[in-house]
Amino acid sequence: MYIGELEVKDLHKVANWLHRMNEQDKHFVAWLASDPNEIFEQIWTLTQFKEPLAFVAWNDKQEIIGFLGILPFFEQKLCRLLGPFALSEEEAMIEQLWNKASLTIQLHFDVVKVACFEANHALVAFSEKKGFQLYNVEKTLAIHRSNFEPTDTKCHSIVNIGEEDKDQLDLLHPSAAYYTLNEMMELAGKESNKLWGYQVNGELIGYLYFETIIPDEEGEICFVNVAPGHRGKGIGSTLIEHAVQYAFHIYNLDAVTISVRTQNKQAERLYMQFGFREINKIFAYQKKLEKPQVPPTLH
Repeated sequence: MYIGELEVKDLHKVANWLHRMNEQDKHFVAWLASDPNEIFEQIWTLTQFKEPLAFVAWNDKQEIIGFLGILPFFEQKLCRLLGPFALSEEEAMIEQLWNKASLTIQLHFDVVKVACFEANHALVAFSEKKGFQLYNVEKTLAIHRSNFEPTDTKCHSIVNIGEEDKDQLDLLHPSAAYYTLNEMMELAGKESNKLWGYQVNGELIGYLYFETIIPDEEGEICFVNVAPGHRGKGIGSTLIEHAVQYAFHIYNLDAVTISVRTQNKQAERLYMQFGFREINKIFAYQKKLEKPQVPPTLH
């Protein structure tokens, strides 16, 4: 077995392997793209830095048996882990991948985050063993086309959000969200994604960001937020219904997912009224890194 830095020549092979792994609940890790081509772009980016940000484990037959990527946010001194993934002897492999990446993580970041399905027992066990703190638990809910009953209500307040709306959108978008404002707006420019706003008299008071996860199959409502002074007026419901109808009738998808914090019972009840049902739980962990103490200089 050998662990080395990800090389450009292996990108296609690694991207396809990661796609197969991440489709399984027992291996699923958040923040990795869903489509193999998007995974390729994502991990290609990791090879463009001076610092090593992606590591692959190979067996003696040159087959991939593990992977760990470091998704960097250098300005925030924060990184998110794409993995660790392990095909066999999972806990030992995850430990070795972490050890390989630790120097880069320790040198450049103050906080490291990882998120996975509850079913990823090996990664959950590793995170708790290494002192990661559980900072969020979210339920993943899904609705299928056959369970959705649309209304005939039309809403003229829903608009496509553009660059001119960025300042107003910035006031609504959570600073700790897993996509920054700029990331979300860039992704929304792709043909299969949508960013809708709810406007009243030119004021943006709510928005919803939707991504196609698997073309012709699955999409995700990634964010839906309403300004505090306008909550409880049905704006979020209107945006969700618009997105689900669009997903089923324009994108011709079979299912739409949405995540909700386990303590947000009000939002969960709202989603379930639409026909969403729980399919999984995502555990999100973070670890604040202690920097080594520099000994004082002797004079």
